[in-house]
Amino acid sequence: MRQFLLVTHRWLGIGAAIILIVVGITGAVLVWNDSNGLADFHTHLGIGEPGEWLVNSATVIAAILVIGGVILWWRRKAVRIDRSKGWWRFLFDLHHTLGIIGGLFMLVIALSGTGLALTEETEERMRLPATDPNAASQTEVAVRSFIRAAHTGGPLRTPLGILWALGSVSFAVQALSGFYVWWKPSRNRPE
Repeated sequence: MRQFLLVTHRWLGIGAAIILIVVGITGAVLVWNDSNGLADFHTHLGIGEPGEWLVNSATVIAAILVIGGVILWWRRKAVRIDRSKGWWRFLFDLHHTLGIIGGLFMLVIALSGTGLALTEETEERMRLPATDPNAASQTEVAVRSFIRAAHTGGPLRTPLGILWALGSVSFAVQALSGFYVWWKPSRNRPE
């Protein structure tokens, strides 16, 4: 079972890496600079509906990667970064340590991003007048607002901004370090 989870984790990570790098970096910038052009790139990669589909898929994969990564990490339970044994070991340790320390933030960001994608129709219906029969209900508005607050830090955006920005950047660091460790396997690879 562990081998299946490890192989699945690697291939899902490789498949989503580029998108997670872009979305992670743009998400970190959006914490401090909420521009429409950057938000479009963050949610649609600047290419409309196909980009939205790619981002949403990568976001679901990110949540799976975080959960799978914690399960894989559990066997060794190591939280350390050893810089004395070369780049491979440094990035291996960074990948695992950052994944476990930032895992909760990354999971909240990924799950709330998925929630935003799933409730996107509510956002459009929120713009309708309350008298319109197609308008969003108060419950739908409350759920959508809660999900958006979880994804952006909401009213606590300023104090949580650093954590959310680090969580977003963590997706990019995880993708880069995971890809390097996969691409350049070490002869002394720890299990």
